[in-house]
Amino acid sequence: MLRDIAVFLPIDRPASALIDSATSVASAFKAHLDGIACAYLSISAMASFDAAAVALAAERDAATTQVATVLDQFEISARALGLARDTRNTLDVGYAATPELTGISRLYDLNIVQQPDPDDPHPTDELPEAILFGSGRPMLIIPYTHLGPVVPERILVCWDGGAPAARALHDALPFLRKASSIDVVSINEPEDVAESVSASTLLAHLLRRDLSARLHRLIADSANIHNTILSLAADNGSGLIVMGGYGHSRLRELVLGGTTRGIMDSMTAPILMSH
Repeated sequence: MLRDIAVFLPIDRPASALIDSATSVASAFKAHLDGIACAYLSISAMASFDAAAVALAAERDAATTQVATVLDQFEISARALGLARDTRNTLDVGYAATPELTGISRLYDLNIVQQPDPDDPHPTDELPEAILFGSGRPMLIIPYTHLGPVVPERILVCWDGGAPAARALHDALPFLRKASSIDVVSINEPEDVAESVSASTLLAHLLRRDLSARLHRLIADSANIHNTILSLAADNGSGLIVMGGYGHSRLRELVLGGTTRGIMDSMTAPILMSH
């Protein structure tokens, strides 16, 4: 079960919709919810000479006010639902704040973040990717266009037999047990796929948990897999997509793979993602 959840709240953009999503999830599972205000200071303001020190002080003052505002919003919403809750914040430059927040995320059952808006870039845009690859915990990412609570009555599970997909499926079990409808999509599954990791075998394992699912086997060009998933989710009215978060190493860092990047850029429903 989900008992301990964190939501990472940006301070430099509206947070009310993200708060609504996070509190609805915590309420559904009667979980403790921590609201974490993510305050990033600019690198230029960290210089040591006098003028920069004045700028840094002013920036810190402004960020402190923004932190208080967003945490007040969180407190009001969480209190209204009777949630067990706490608040904290970070106040540092990006290269220090992101690792700190990633470290914080490692102890929660679920981390909730907001999808970056490509038309409105912010320093916190790198946070979802950092938490996905650095936390070892499941991440629920909310579209920046999403309004209101998360309603995962219909869930779409993406399955390719890989370790990230298996981890995401396991992490999603608390949601799956509450769902009224579960769909499983397998795209470009080879005819000679090992029976142990086939989509049909997955359905049998779900049945052992009293979870009935409908299987969709689809074909798509590799560059269009993310659109195929999102189209099926839209057709089915899926309120939650479950998938593994894939990446590849570049200079000892993990970066998103093509389908994962496409999904995170174009998502239209909340996505539970694990790596």
